[in-house]
Amino acid sequence: MNVFIPKHILKEKEPLHPLPPKIENLEAVAAQNELNALLKREDISANALPSEEKKPIVLLLHGYGSSKWLYIEPYFGTFGWLRDYHFRPKPKSFGWHSKPPPSHMYLPFAYSISPILKVEGLFVRLMRKRIDVITYSQKEPFGDINLSANELKEILDGIKRVYGERRILVVGHSRGGICIRKYLEQNKNELIEKAIFLGTPHRGTNLTNLFFLKQPLIKLLNESNLKRFWDITGRRRVTSLKPEQLSTNSKFLLDLKDREQTPNVKYIFIAGNCATYAHIYSWKIEQTVTKRTIKHIFSTKEGDAVNIKNNEGKKKEKVYHWLAKPKKILTIFEGVLLPEFAQGDGMVSLKSALYGEADEKIIFNVNHEELAVCEPLERKILKELTNFNPK
Repeated sequence: MNVFIPKHILKEKEPLHPLPPKIENLEAVAAQNELNALLKREDISANALPSEEKKPIVLLLHGYGSSKWLYIEPYFGTFGWLRDYHFRPKPKSFGWHSKPPPSHMYLPFAYSISPILKVEGLFVRLMRKRIDVITYSQKEPFGDINLSANELKEILDGIKRVYGERRILVVGHSRGGICIRKYLEQNKNELIEKAIFLGTPHRGTNLTNLFFLKQPLIKLLNESNLKRFWDITGRRRVTSLKPEQLSTNSKFLLDLKDREQTPNVKYIFIAGNCATYAHIYSWKIEQTVTKRTIKHIFSTKEGDAVNIKNNEGKKKEKVYHWLAKPKKILTIFEGVLLPEFAQGDGMVSLKSALYGEADEKIIFNVNHEELAVCEPLERKILKELTNFNPK
């Protein structure tokens, strides 16, 4: 049995660098630059218009170790784990030969992973629908949530100064949702009217147990080869890790009292119930054969072996149709006993994502990464924007 991956199966043209959203309105560009200058930043992306005083703003917060590219170019904001797990590869034909295809046509790997799912970011899709959107990259995406909550306060204060007292729908993915809750607990809210929490671990996640070696991980995350996965721009740096804040039933999460502080904010919990991230296939090179023997190769049907005769009528060796056939050998994160996989989105369990008091609780059949890019989320945001209270 020959088990290899044909080269062309692995060829995926992955983008090398993220591209900023094309904001063509000069007023929006000027306001974006003003907001960045006011807060001494460079990473805020915003298409909002200060002149649209009655128009709500959508503020997007990314999750643990991610960046604003989650909402602009998802490939760079999901560590490359946004993959088409619905994809089923078809057998690859290598034509008719007497021997298996030459070994140089293959790579010495026994599997092929699901291809990258190239989708357009939520920021771009909302912007196309003339929605005012703002997003940014948190300075401490691995660190203390208190620091990220303070950073959110600075962003909201800057929005108020540049765009006025606009009504805001804030969307937080994973850890970003906890940052929103911490902000609402600590501050008198004047802007946020609705909050959507995407796969937010309100009661933590067991995956934090993977971070027991903090100092080696901090050094590793700052290495250039790994850093490109969580910070493609290279401008941020990991200074601390605080996974214990997101551990199951941590004191930090149990002590949050955000809902009592802001009863007028509408809470919407959205969870994913698909833990599939990718499939891994083995590839077996097979010769398809039948007992049928004919004279000409071009008159055969797929699956036939061919005996070719020369001009003297002497038989030559058989020629076969060679195929590389896939066989699924593993589904990543499938069948694992942890609740995050058994009943969750692969990172956060359903129970944790839907725990607590909320005005609405929704389940999408997607995994943790897809929650931030899926069409049902876009439709939900558009619906909530039409139901904003009059200013």
